[in-house]
Amino acid sequence: MQLKNEWWINNNYKPAESMWPARDLFSVLEANLEHPLMLNIVGLRRVGKSTILKQLIGKLLHQSVEPINIFYFLFDYASQIKKPEFLDEVLSAYFSGILGKPNLSLEERSYVFLDEIQYIDDWQAVIKKYYDLSGKKIKFILTGSQSVLLKGKSKESLAGRIFDFYLPPLSFLEFLKINREEIKPIKKFDLFDLPQGFNLLSQYDAYYGRRIADLSREYITVGQFPEIRQLSEAGQRHEYIKESVLGKVLEDCIRVFKIEKADEFKLFAYQLLHNAGSIFELKNIGREIAVSKLTLEKYLEHLKDGYIVEVLYKYHKSPVKRGRISKKLYARSVNFICALNRYTERHVLEAPQAFGKIIENVIYNILALKYQIAEYPNALSFWRQGEKEIDFIILSGAKRLPVEVKFSNNINTKETETMIRYMSKNALEYGVVVTRRELDKKIIRGKAVYFIPYYLILMIV
Repeated sequence: MQLKNEWWINNNYKPAESMWPARDLFSVLEANLEHPLMLNIVGLRRVGKSTILKQLIGKLLHQSVEPINIFYFLFDYASQIKKPEFLDEVLSAYFSGILGKPNLSLEERSYVFLDEIQYIDDWQAVIKKYYDLSGKKIKFILTGSQSVLLKGKSKESLAGRIFDFYLPPLSFLEFLKINREEIKPIKKFDLFDLPQGFNLLSQYDAYYGRRIADLSREYITVGQFPEIRQLSEAGQRHEYIKESVLGKVLEDCIRVFKIEKADEFKLFAYQLLHNAGSIFELKNIGREIAVSKLTLEKYLEHLKDGYIVEVLYKYHKSPVKRGRISKKLYARSVNFICALNRYTERHVLEAPQAFGKIIENVIYNILALKYQIAEYPNALSFWRQGEKEIDFIILSGAKRLPVEVKFSNNINTKETETMIRYMSKNALEYGVVVTRRELDKKIIRGKAVYFIPYYLILMIV
């Protein structure tokens, strides 16, 4: 234990991670350190969950919390017993052997950091026991890699005791910060404020547009995981994303969900990622890979719970009917798609036709993080009637905004026809077309259309 908790024996110890740039979620977690509820951080592998734990430990040490009251433990599937009794033994060894408080009669708060808790079966019951017996004097901060850990009976057992936080892949702004790129962010840029802020957007593009565009290509192809720049070769970066991130997450899903046909499950995952941004029907995919629709429905839920894919629905007022109508699928990280296809920064310039759906996926991830609300599933949807489609419809209160993605050099007025008709029918003032590099405002049949390069949209979250 002492090897992983060096601050117990070295009063001057400071985690190296304390000197690293912090993810945006760090400040949120820091603000929640002093209330009694547990904090649970979930997300893909390699997005920085462990780093945040070490940074929080560094913060507590800096605030002069007694080092012995800070405990860190990493669970490793490859080498440890997975029974809940093992977790009980770990916590007992700390509270009895280190703190000398076997009955949990704590005078001061103890901060217990448990990393990759998903490797312990039925961990919730053990955590609940210690939390309740201590009179809420234990502050648990946990990390895990599957959202299934937050559902069903396990969720109910911790109801009222835990806050859940999702740590996504790096946003573009975080990518710039972590890699110490000195680019001034856009202040308060929101797509619903375009009529007031478009001129400022134009000025910003004049100063920073070219540099942002250059960096955006790295971000889209390989830049959504914090450690990636430590690898110099594009091939190494692709292999890291494909094997150390995507491959490991798929293996976790196979283990956690007890999937018997591992190769079949992986094939399904790869097929979905190759078709990200498209409308999909499970029965059609089932025919292609000879798997029943019922099995594929389970596989899809597992991939969503593993933070690999997300589903976007066609707008419908009825939540019941919403699940039965057209839906599109997107990857949580477009780096997965680029790694599987070996796309590099050069391909974004030389083969833009291959990146239309990838850029659409990027825009989805940004809009979902900024505008989607769990209690309001229709905040982000797409519109489709016959063969006519609008990529995204954003709802914010009474406001509605259509967004189309056109990753091409020349966008003619005809390509905006569907959006213009939709705006006219719904009495909307303006819409947004995400472009490759065109920045302009045009009035088309009395409606304003803002053409904005994708790399500027990257700057809004």
